[in-house]
Amino acid sequence: MSTAEVFGRLADGELVIIDGGTGTQLQAEGVPMDDVAWSARANLEYPDVVQRVHEAYIRAGAEVIIANSFAASRAALAPAGLGEHVAEANRSAVRAALRAREAAATRPVAVAGSMSPFSPIDMDAASQDRPHPGPTADDPRFPTLADFREQAGLLADSGVDLIALEMINAQGYGRAAVAAAAETGLPVWLGVSPFRLEDGSLVGLPDLGDGESFDDLLGALVNPALAAVTVMHAKPEATLDAIGIIRRHFAGPVGVYAETGDWQPPNWVFDGLTPAQYLEQAIAWADRGARLIGGCCGVGPEHIRLLADRLPPRVPGA
Repeated sequence: MSTAEVFGRLADGELVIIDGGTGTQLQAEGVPMDDVAWSARANLEYPDVVQRVHEAYIRAGAEVIIANSFAASRAALAPAGLGEHVAEANRSAVRAALRAREAAATRPVAVAGSMSPFSPIDMDAASQDRPHPGPTADDPRFPTLADFREQAGLLADSGVDLIALEMINAQGYGRAAVAAAAETGLPVWLGVSPFRLEDGSLVGLPDLGDGESFDDLLGALVNPALAAVTVMHAKPEATLDAIGIIRRHFAGPVGVYAETGDWQPPNWVFDGLTPAQYLEQAIAWADRGARLIGGCCGVGPEHIRLLADRLPPRVPGA
Protein backbone atom coordinates (compact mmCIF):
# COMPACT_ATOMS: atom_id res chain seq x y z
CA MET A 1 0.00 0.00 0.00
CA SER A 2 1.46 3.37 -1.03
CA THR A 3 2.16 5.84 1.77
CA ALA A 4 2.61 8.83 -0.55
CA GLU A 5 -0.83 10.09 0.48
CA VAL A 6 0.19 10.23 4.14
CA PHE A 7 3.26 12.31 3.37
CA GLY A 8 1.31 14.45 0.90
CA ARG A 9 -1.39 15.27 3.42
CA LEU A 10 1.25 16.22 5.97
CA ALA A 11 2.96 18.51 3.45
CA ASP A 12 -0.41 20.12 2.67
CA GLY A 13 -0.94 21.06 6.32
CA GLU A 14 -3.37 18.32 7.24
CA LEU A 15 -3.22 16.57 10.60
CA VAL A 16 -1.84 13.01 10.61
CA ILE A 17 -2.49 10.61 13.50
CA ILE A 18 0.42 8.59 14.92
CA ASP A 19 -0.05 5.45 16.99
CA GLY A 20 0.35 5.21 20.77
CA GLY A 21 3.00 3.53 22.89
CA THR A 22 3.99 0.13 21.52
CA GLY A 23 6.15 -1.12 24.39
CA THR A 24 3.69 -0.11 27.09
CA GLN A 25 0.77 -1.59 25.15
CA LEU A 26 2.67 -4.87 24.85
CA GLN A 27 2.95 -4.79 28.64
CA ALA A 28 -0.79 -4.09 28.89
CA GLU A 29 -1.37 -7.15 26.68
CA GLY A 30 0.54 -9.33 29.17
CA VAL A 31 3.95 -9.47 27.49
CA PRO A 32 6.70 -9.51 30.15
CA MET A 33 9.17 -6.64 29.86
CA ASP A 34 12.84 -7.60 29.91
CA ASP A 35 14.88 -6.19 32.80
CA VAL A 36 17.57 -4.98 30.38
CA ALA A 37 16.17 -4.88 26.83
CA TRP A 38 12.66 -3.80 27.84
CA SER A 39 10.18 -4.36 24.98
CA ALA A 40 12.70 -5.50 22.34
CA ARG A 41 12.68 -9.11 23.51
CA ALA A 42 9.03 -9.29 22.44
CA ASN A 43 10.17 -9.14 18.80
CA LEU A 44 11.91 -12.47 19.32
CA GLU A 45 9.43 -14.22 21.62
CA TYR A 46 6.01 -12.61 21.03
CA PRO A 47 5.93 -11.38 17.41
CA ASP A 48 2.23 -12.22 17.06
CA VAL A 49 1.37 -9.93 19.97
CA VAL A 50 3.54 -7.17 18.51
CA GLN A 51 1.55 -7.46 15.28
CA ARG A 52 -1.74 -7.46 17.20
CA VAL A 53 -0.81 -4.23 18.98
CA HIS A 54 -0.03 -2.54 15.67
CA GLU A 55 -3.33 -3.77 14.24
CA ALA A 56 -5.20 -2.29 17.20
CA TYR A 57 -3.65 1.12 16.58
CA ILE A 58 -4.43 0.98 12.86
CA ARG A 59 -8.05 0.08 13.56
CA ALA A 60 -8.19 2.94 16.07
CA GLY A 61 -7.22 5.38 13.32
CA ALA A 62 -3.42 5.60 13.33
CA GLU A 63 -1.97 6.65 9.98
CA VAL A 64 1.64 6.14 11.08
CA ILE A 65 2.71 3.14 13.16
CA ILE A 66 6.16 2.91 14.70
CA ALA A 67 7.86 -0.49 14.66
CA ASN A 68 8.95 -1.98 17.99
CA SER A 69 12.64 -1.27 17.38
CA PHE A 70 13.07 1.50 19.98
CA ALA A 71 15.21 -0.75 22.21
CA ALA A 72 16.68 -2.96 19.47
CA SER A 73 20.08 -1.42 18.76
CA ARG A 74 23.20 -3.41 19.55
CA ALA A 75 23.84 -1.11 22.52
CA ALA A 76 20.44 -2.11 23.93
CA LEU A 77 20.44 -5.82 23.13
CA ALA A 78 24.04 -6.86 23.83
CA PRO A 79 23.84 -6.11 27.60
CA ALA A 80 20.79 -8.39 27.71
CA GLY A 81 22.74 -11.24 26.11
CA LEU A 82 20.96 -10.72 22.81
CA GLY A 83 23.81 -9.27 20.77
CA GLU A 84 23.62 -12.13 18.28
CA HIS A 85 19.97 -11.34 17.61
CA VAL A 86 20.18 -7.67 16.57
CA ALA A 87 19.29 -8.38 12.96
CA GLU A 88 16.49 -10.77 13.87
CA ALA A 89 14.98 -8.38 16.44
CA ASN A 90 14.85 -5.47 14.00
CA ARG A 91 13.60 -7.52 11.05
CA SER A 92 10.91 -9.09 13.22
CA ALA A 93 9.83 -5.65 14.47
CA VAL A 94 9.35 -4.35 10.94
CA ARG A 95 7.74 -7.58 9.73
CA ALA A 96 5.12 -7.34 12.48
CA ALA A 97 4.30 -3.76 11.52
CA LEU A 98 4.09 -4.53 7.79
CA ARG A 99 1.89 -7.57 8.42
CA ALA A 100 -0.37 -5.49 10.66
CA ARG A 101 -0.74 -2.90 7.92
CA GLU A 102 -1.62 -5.61 5.42
CA ALA A 103 -4.15 -7.18 7.80
CA ALA A 104 -5.84 -4.10 9.23
CA ALA A 105 -5.36 -1.00 7.07
CA THR A 106 -8.22 0.27 4.93
CA ARG A 107 -6.37 3.51 4.08
CA PRO A 108 -2.71 4.44 3.58
CA VAL A 109 -0.60 3.77 6.68
CA ALA A 110 3.12 4.57 6.92
CA VAL A 111 5.50 2.36 8.91
CA ALA A 112 8.31 4.09 10.80
CA GLY A 113 11.41 2.41 12.12
CA SER A 114 12.37 3.65 15.58
CA MET A 115 15.96 4.35 16.63
CA SER A 116 16.87 5.71 20.04
CA PRO A 117 19.76 5.97 22.52
CA PHE A 118 18.11 3.27 24.66
CA SER A 119 20.66 1.53 26.88
CA PRO A 120 20.85 0.02 30.38
CA ILE A 121 20.72 3.59 31.71
CA ASP A 122 17.00 3.66 30.89
CA MET A 123 16.42 0.63 33.11
CA ASP A 124 18.18 2.12 36.14
CA ALA A 125 15.50 3.54 38.42
CA ALA A 126 18.11 5.47 40.42
CA SER A 127 19.12 7.52 37.38
CA GLN A 128 15.65 8.71 36.37
CA ASP A 129 15.38 12.51 36.07
CA ARG A 130 18.87 12.95 37.55
CA PRO A 131 21.72 14.63 35.64
CA HIS A 132 23.93 12.26 33.71
CA PRO A 133 27.20 11.86 35.67
CA GLY A 134 29.46 12.89 32.77
CA PRO A 135 29.52 13.75 29.08
CA THR A 136 27.25 11.38 27.22
CA ALA A 137 29.82 11.25 24.41
CA ASP A 138 32.21 9.49 26.81
CA ASP A 139 29.66 6.95 28.06
CA PRO A 140 30.14 3.62 26.23
CA ARG A 141 26.63 2.50 27.15
CA PHE A 142 25.04 4.76 24.53
CA PRO A 143 24.82 3.62 20.89
CA THR A 144 27.72 4.61 18.65
CA LEU A 145 27.59 5.78 15.04
CA ALA A 146 28.30 2.17 14.03
CA ASP A 147 25.37 0.95 16.15
CA PHE A 148 23.01 3.47 14.58
CA ARG A 149 24.26 2.66 11.08
CA GLU A 150 23.72 -1.04 11.66
CA GLN A 151 20.17 -0.54 12.88
CA ALA A 152 19.25 2.04 10.25
CA GLY A 153 20.40 -0.32 7.53
CA LEU A 154 18.38 -3.19 8.95
CA LEU A 155 15.24 -1.08 9.24
CA ALA A 156 15.58 0.34 5.73
CA ASP A 157 16.29 -3.06 4.19
CA SER A 158 13.27 -4.51 6.00
CA GLY A 159 10.93 -2.04 4.34
CA VAL A 160 10.14 0.89 6.65
CA ASP A 161 8.86 4.09 5.06
CA LEU A 162 10.74 6.47 7.35
CA ILE A 163 13.10 6.56 10.33
CA ALA A 164 11.75 8.00 13.59
CA LEU A 165 14.56 9.05 15.91
CA GLU A 166 13.22 9.02 19.46
CA MET A 167 14.37 10.41 22.81
CA ILE A 168 17.34 12.22 21.29
CA ASN A 169 18.50 14.30 24.24
CA ALA A 170 22.23 14.90 23.67
CA GLN A 171 24.25 16.34 20.82
CA GLY A 172 26.86 13.57 20.63
CA TYR A 173 24.73 10.51 20.01
CA GLY A 174 22.11 12.79 18.44
CA ARG A 175 24.42 13.79 15.60
CA ALA A 176 25.34 10.13 15.08
CA ALA A 177 21.69 9.08 14.94
CA VAL A 178 20.73 11.84 12.49
CA ALA A 179 23.69 11.02 10.24
CA ALA A 180 23.00 7.27 10.22
CA ALA A 181 19.31 7.76 9.54
CA ALA A 182 19.96 10.23 6.73
CA GLU A 183 22.30 7.77 5.02
CA THR A 184 19.32 5.48 4.32
CA GLY A 185 17.77 8.09 2.03
CA LEU A 186 14.46 7.74 3.88
CA PRO A 187 12.54 10.63 5.50
CA VAL A 188 13.82 11.25 9.03
CA TRP A 189 11.89 12.50 12.06
CA LEU A 190 13.88 13.94 14.95
CA GLY A 191 12.16 13.13 18.25
CA VAL A 192 13.22 15.11 21.33
CA SER A 193 12.00 14.85 24.93
CA PRO A 194 11.79 18.16 26.82
CA PHE A 195 11.99 18.11 30.60
CA ARG A 196 11.03 21.09 32.77
CA LEU A 197 13.44 22.04 35.54
CA GLU A 198 12.32 23.60 38.80
CA ASP A 199 13.18 27.06 37.45
CA GLY A 200 10.74 26.52 34.57
CA SER A 201 13.33 26.15 31.83
CA LEU A 202 13.37 23.21 29.41
CA VAL A 203 16.23 20.78 28.86
CA GLY A 204 16.44 17.32 27.36
CA LEU A 205 15.83 14.39 29.71
CA PRO A 206 18.58 14.87 32.33
CA ASP A 207 19.68 11.23 32.62
CA LEU A 208 20.12 10.99 28.83
CA GLY A 209 21.61 14.43 28.18
CA ASP A 210 24.43 16.80 28.99
CA GLY A 211 22.40 19.51 30.66
CA GLU A 212 22.19 21.85 27.69
CA SER A 213 19.03 23.84 27.19
CA PHE A 214 16.31 22.50 24.91
CA ASP A 215 16.97 25.48 22.66
CA ASP A 216 20.69 24.67 22.37
CA LEU A 217 19.96 20.99 21.74
CA LEU A 218 17.68 21.84 18.85
CA GLY A 219 20.13 24.39 17.49
CA ALA A 220 22.77 21.68 17.27
CA LEU A 221 20.64 18.92 15.75
CA VAL A 222 17.91 20.45 13.59
CA ASN A 223 18.56 20.82 9.88
CA PRO A 224 16.23 21.60 6.95
CA ALA A 225 16.59 18.07 5.54
CA LEU A 226 14.56 16.60 8.42
CA ALA A 227 11.04 15.55 7.46
CA ALA A 228 9.64 16.50 10.89
CA VAL A 229 10.64 17.37 14.43
CA THR A 230 8.56 15.77 17.17
CA VAL A 231 8.06 16.29 20.88
CA MET A 232 7.82 12.77 22.22
CA HIS A 233 8.04 10.84 25.50
CA ALA A 234 7.47 14.12 27.33
CA LYS A 235 4.96 15.18 29.94
CA PRO A 236 2.00 16.90 28.25
CA GLU A 237 2.50 20.09 30.24
CA ALA A 238 5.95 20.67 28.66
CA THR A 239 4.82 20.32 25.07
CA LEU A 240 3.37 23.75 24.23
CA ASP A 241 6.55 25.59 25.21
CA ALA A 242 8.59 22.95 23.37
CA ILE A 243 6.62 23.53 20.15
CA GLY A 244 7.42 27.22 20.34
CA ILE A 245 11.14 26.54 20.76
CA ILE A 246 11.14 24.08 17.86
CA ARG A 247 9.52 26.71 15.66
CA ARG A 248 12.56 28.96 16.17
CA HIS A 249 14.74 26.31 14.53
CA PHE A 250 12.53 24.41 12.09
CA ALA A 251 9.94 25.48 9.53
CA GLY A 252 8.68 22.01 8.63
CA PRO A 253 6.06 19.78 10.24
CA VAL A 254 6.07 19.55 14.04
CA GLY A 255 4.56 16.61 15.90
CA VAL A 256 3.66 15.67 19.46
CA TYR A 257 3.28 12.24 21.00
CA ALA A 258 3.49 12.62 24.75
CA GLU A 259 3.64 10.12 27.57
CA THR A 260 1.19 9.76 30.43
CA GLY A 261 1.70 7.74 33.59
CA ASP A 262 4.94 6.76 35.30
CA TRP A 263 8.02 4.62 34.73
CA GLN A 264 9.12 2.02 37.27
CA PRO A 265 11.62 -0.11 35.31
CA PRO A 266 10.95 -2.41 33.62
CA ASN A 267 7.23 -1.63 33.74
CA TRP A 268 4.97 1.32 33.01
CA VAL A 269 2.47 2.49 35.62
CA PHE A 270 -0.83 3.24 33.91
CA ASP A 271 -2.07 6.03 36.17
CA GLY A 272 -2.07 8.88 33.65
CA LEU A 273 -4.60 10.81 31.60
CA THR A 274 -7.82 9.26 30.39
CA PRO A 275 -8.46 9.35 26.64
CA ALA A 276 -10.74 12.38 27.10
CA GLN A 277 -8.14 14.23 29.18
CA TYR A 278 -5.42 13.41 26.66
CA LEU A 279 -7.64 14.72 23.86
CA GLU A 280 -7.91 18.07 25.65
CA GLN A 281 -4.13 18.34 25.59
CA ALA A 282 -3.96 17.26 21.95
CA ILE A 283 -6.44 19.94 20.87
CA ALA A 284 -4.08 22.54 22.32
CA TRP A 285 -1.13 21.01 20.41
CA ALA A 286 -3.09 21.16 17.16
CA ASP A 287 -4.08 24.77 17.89
CA ARG A 288 -0.36 25.54 18.32
CA GLY A 289 0.34 24.03 14.89
CA ALA A 290 1.29 20.40 15.55
CA ARG A 291 0.55 18.37 12.40
CA LEU A 292 1.54 14.93 13.70
CA ILE A 293 -0.25 13.87 16.88
CA GLY A 294 -0.27 10.55 18.70
CA GLY A 295 0.99 9.09 21.94
CA CYS A 296 3.98 7.48 23.59
CA CYS A 297 4.23 5.46 26.80
CA GLY A 298 0.91 4.99 28.59
CA VAL A 299 -1.16 6.03 25.57
CA GLY A 300 -3.21 3.14 24.19
CA PRO A 301 -5.60 2.41 21.32
CA GLU A 302 -8.58 4.08 23.01
CA HIS A 303 -6.61 7.32 23.32
CA ILE A 304 -5.71 7.14 19.63
CA ARG A 305 -9.30 6.34 18.63
CA LEU A 306 -10.54 9.51 20.30
CA LEU A 307 -7.80 11.60 18.67
CA ALA A 308 -8.71 10.19 15.25
CA ASP A 309 -12.40 10.82 15.82
CA ARG A 310 -12.26 14.27 17.39
CA LEU A 311 -9.22 16.22 16.20
CA PRO A 312 -9.76 18.54 13.21
CA PRO A 313 -8.51 17.26 9.84
CA ARG A 314 -6.49 20.41 9.21
CA VAL A 315 -4.21 22.35 11.54
CA PRO A 316 -5.30 26.00 12.05
CA GLY A 317 -3.20 28.36 9.97
CA ALA A 318 -1.50 25.57 8.01
